[in-house]
Amino acid sequence: MWRRYVAEGLGTFAIVFFGCGAIASLAGQPAAHLMVNAVFGLVVAASIYALGHISAAHFNPAVTVAFAVAKRFPWRYVPTYVASQLAGALAASGLHAVLFGGLAKAVGFGATQPTVDLARCLGIEATLTFFLMLVIISVATDRRANGAVPGLAIGMAVALCGLFGGPLTGCSMNPARSLAPALFAGGPALAAYWPYLVGPVIGACLAALVYEAIRGGDEHGQGAPNDLELALEKVRQEGIH
Repeated sequence: MWRRYVAEGLGTFAIVFFGCGAIASLAGQPAAHLMVNAVFGLVVAASIYALGHISAAHFNPAVTVAFAVAKRFPWRYVPTYVASQLAGALAASGLHAVLFGGLAKAVGFGATQPTVDLARCLGIEATLTFFLMLVIISVATDRRANGAVPGLAIGMAVALCGLFGGPLTGCSMNPARSLAPALFAGGPALAAYWPYLVGPVIGACLAALVYEAIRGGDEHGQGAPNDLELALEKVRQEGIH
């Protein structure tokens, strides 16, 4: 299992390092919002293709919990998966502090801070994560939907949600992605963290349950499974024994 934990840490590290790093490096640039969300979508897609066959590419505590709620992932592996994701995110923010210095501090290490009140922030984060998880559980578990491009589908969903929700909440959809920068930034970013924990977990779990309820038919469909489906099923089977 240790290889899976390393893969989860590396994937989450990449998302925070490149995504939050882009917030710092592109600050003040024309079309920065568009470019930052393109970076987030691309790094998610690339990380899925690079590491999905090892760990099933959760890279997000909300996704891990949602798969467990849907009985697609063993509960006993949830704490170690989440710990690996948090470690990767913290390492990325720590490297930002070393490499970017004042530039990272100027943008709060890429921490998510809402422009709406915290209750609305929770609702927006839950809604955006619901849509993201709907895409994830579809392409990762249903052979009729997954085809051969799960990374592309999930990366596009991340970019789409970011383009819409970024100006409102920063569009985290990932408690690890928000916690690490908030810990380094402190102050208001840390005080406003709780919607970025509660919202994504609620949204992801609801999406997983809804998809399990509506999937119907033969989820194995036609053709061969992709890497995410194979990795997820392998972990699930190991958790049974």
